[in-house]
Amino acid sequence: MQILIIPIGFILWYFAYESKPINNDEVTSFWEKENYVKRTKLLNILKASY
Repeated sequence: MQILIIPIGFILWYFAYESKPINNDEVTSFWEKENYVKRTKLLNILKASY
C-alpha cells in the first residue's frame, strides 16, 4: 500500500506547487532576470567547452 501512497503524494504535491499564486513585484522580476542571466552565462560556458 505504501508503494502507491508515496507516488500519489508526490503528484499531489506537484499540483499544489504549480497552482500557487505568482507574485508580480519588482523584487521577483529582478530575481528572475538575475537568474536568467546566470543561466545563460552557464549555458554559454557549457557550449564553449564542447
